[in-house]
This record gives sequence, structure tokens and C-alpha cells, in this order.
Amino acid sequence: MTSPRAGLRRRAVLAGGVAAAGLAATARSEVAHAAPPPAVPAGGPAVSPADLPLTGGSQFPIGVFWPPPPTFTTPERYAEIADAGFTFLLNGNYLWDATGITYALRLAEQAGLKMLVTGDPLEVVTAGNFWIAGDPSGNRPQLSVDDATVVLRAVLNTYRKYPAFAGLDLVDDPAANRFTTLAALVGIVRRLAPTVLPYINFRRLGQPWGAWGTPGMDAATYTTYVQQAVDTIGPSVLSYDRYPLNANGTDDPLYFQNWAIVREAGLRANLPTWIYLQSVQYAGHRLPTAAELAWQANVSLAYGAKGVQYFTYWTPDPSRGSGFVPAQALITVAGQRTDLYDAAKAFNTGWLQPAGSQLKPLVSESVVHANDTPLPAGATAFTPDDLLRRASGDAVVLGRFRPTDPADRTRWLLVANRSPRAAATARLDLHAERVARVGAFDPGTGSYVPQPNPAIVNVTLRPGAAALYRLDPR
Repeated sequence: MTSPRAGLRRRAVLAGGVAAAGLAATARSEVAHAAPPPAVPAGGPAVSPADLPLTGGSQFPIGVFWPPPPTFTTPERYAEIADAGFTFLLNGNYLWDATGITYALRLAEQAGLKMLVTGDPLEVVTAGNFWIAGDPSGNRPQLSVDDATVVLRAVLNTYRKYPAFAGLDLVDDPAANRFTTLAALVGIVRRLAPTVLPYINFRRLGQPWGAWGTPGMDAATYTTYVQQAVDTIGPSVLSYDRYPLNANGTDDPLYFQNWAIVREAGLRANLPTWIYLQSVQYAGHRLPTAAELAWQANVSLAYGAKGVQYFTYWTPDPSRGSGFVPAQALITVAGQRTDLYDAAKAFNTGWLQPAGSQLKPLVSESVVHANDTPLPAGATAFTPDDLLRRASGDAVVLGRFRPTDPADRTRWLLVANRSPRAAATARLDLHAERVARVGAFDPGTGSYVPQPNPAIVNVTLRPGAAALYRLDPR
């Protein structure tokens, strides 16, 4: 089944080689004097993710997908997004043309938000009609590298003057046979605008490797898909979506396995990893509770997430299909706040942004499940190690982090409740000869509160909640 995001991300407009060639010729008029650029090879990021918008800096990126529609694109509505603790958005919800996008960029700047531009007609037709020679899909080039460069230069010149512009959303859920062409598109963007984030959201475990309708990927094939994406495209961020809350009350059994695969690939390539959080009811998926929203984010933090995005912020109009319900997201179709908006605001500002900013510069060292029986697919069971002797009590997910400096023996431990429905109490016994002090993170002050006993951490968590500790070495 096609991802529900695919239908929301891209308008079905301006398809076909003739339209693409015409748009490329129009864009070329402003740069006709420029020498034809060389072909762009595949390769890693020209600029480190640490130096790009959103992936760089100290602020933890919390994104909005499906923002207010044109009639609600106002300073007040964008301030409402920022007030809820979001830091960036992708335009959409019928705000596709350059005039509307640039207006939204000005509003985003006023609100202190960044924006990934998606759905610009010139960019869409380029991404949809450009293949490099020898592309594994079998498609023959309709636009040359030179033409694609001309078009993307025009797109970038339209938006790069706005301080809120963070990057271009190039494609969603690409098949593996598009990777070589996407590498060329990413390379063009990097050459033209090295400090712009070229953003791609990749497929999830179980989706097809190639065209829609082909069999879904098992874990081994998906691991190959993700690694091939990293090796071929060299993305600046490894992003994917997975919505784990089913309408029948069950949770996705592959949620942890998907995270484990993406985490490993991100660590090998030194890439930040992002995920979309389910924040809307749609076909086959229930509306999250406040605890279930927090649970998705906290599990993702434990697995090393360096950013999250909400799917969706504004409720998509039910006429779009996919079983969207008029009042079921953070904001209704009619523009009214729901209880989930208030929950997201409290969670984003009161925990996710403070804790995420602590974890963003750190490296995920390990993630294990303690007392979690039966162990979910893809998860690693807790075993005693050089810091933790024992983990008893209820089921928790333990994410351990280290500084980038290998000589620094300070460690951070995120303890996430394995359940979004029940409170959890756990006891963690540490090696006292290795840990001098334990501090519990206070998101209100941004400080670490010393704990009375550096050998024992007792933690009680609400459903879906987490706690963060800093372990200072002896």
C-alpha cells in the first residue's frame, strides 16, 4: 500500500517530458550565460550535517508535516506552531506554488521557524522526469544533468534569499532503483548551494524495494536498501516514517526492528537519524493518546533519533482519502485545536526539546530492552556491561550515549518506558567503582540533579515517559 504521506507530499501536476522540457527552458533563460556544469558524481555530503540547517546546531529539530492551508496561513497560525515547540515545517496542504511558499517562508521567519520546501512545481517536475544515463530503473533521461542544474538553480534562487529556508525536500519513499539518479540530484543541490539541506525521506521495513505493488522488504532486504541508500546517495540525514498504532488497538511488531536497522546504518555513516511520529488517525491507524505520542518520541530518542516530525499537524481533508477523520490531528480541518495539540505542546516544550538538545550532540553507544518479554523483533536484550550490573522491575528501553571525544568517559542513560499504557518502575544497579556521580536531568532548568546513591538508580515513569541521567566517571 502506498504510504499515506506520498499522496500528501506531491501534487499530480506537470507530469511528462514535454512539460519538463518546457519548464527547464523557462528556467534556463535567467542563466543562459552560464557555462554548462559538469556531470555530478555520487558521493557523501559536501558539507557535514553538523554544519547544515536543522541537522546542525544545538536545537533539537521537531517538525510539522501538513501545516495550515492557504486560508489559515497567517502570522497567528505560524506563531501557534512555534508556541507548541516545533522548530520547522514542510509546506504543503495546498500551499504549493512559489508565491504561497515564499509568503510562508516570511511567516516562518517571523515565528522563528525553519522550512523545508516541498512540492515546488519546478522541483517536482525535475525530480519526476530526470534520470541519469544507465539508471537501474530502465528509464531513459528526459532531462539532462545540465537542464536539471538549470532548473534547480532557479528553484534555489527563488527561496535561498529567505532566512527561514532550510532545504529542499527532493523525494519521498524512493525505490532503490532511483538511488543513482537521486545521488545526482543531491549532488547538484550540494554544488549549487552547499549549506542547503537536500532532504529525502526513505522507505520503511515491509515496504517494497522497487515499484509499488512489488513484495515488501524483509529485514535482510531492508538492511540492504538502507545501506545502499547511504552508500549511493550519501544523504545528509537518514529519515523514514513508521506509524505503529493500529486501529485494532495493537502496536506495530516491527517498530523496534526498523529503528535498529536505521540506527546501525546511521552510526556506520555518522549520519543523524530522523523519524515521523504518528499524530493523526487514518485508515488502519488509531488516534494516539498523549502517552502514545510521547512513547513514540522517547523510544526514538533511546534509539538515537536526532530529530522527529509529526504526521500530521493539521488534519488532512477527508476528501483526500486514506481514511482521514475531520477532527483527528493536532488541529482540525476547520482550524480548531484538539487535545492532542495541547499534549504535544506540553511534551515538546516540557521534555522533548530540552532532552533532545542534550542528546543531539552525543553518539548512540547502545540500546537494549530490559525485562521485556517476549523480546520484540530486532531488539537486543539487556545483559550486564561495564556500567550496568543489573536492571530489574518493569520493562524499559535503555539508550546509552557517549560524547564524540573518545577520551571522555562521561555517559548518558535514557530510560524509556516500554509501555505507552502502563506506568513502569525499574531499578538499575551500576558499577560503583566506575561511576562517581549520577545526575537526573531536569528539563525545567536544563541541569542535572545529583542522586543520593551513585550505585543505584530508581526510576518511576508514567506511561510512555522517559528519564535521562548523566553518569560521571571516577
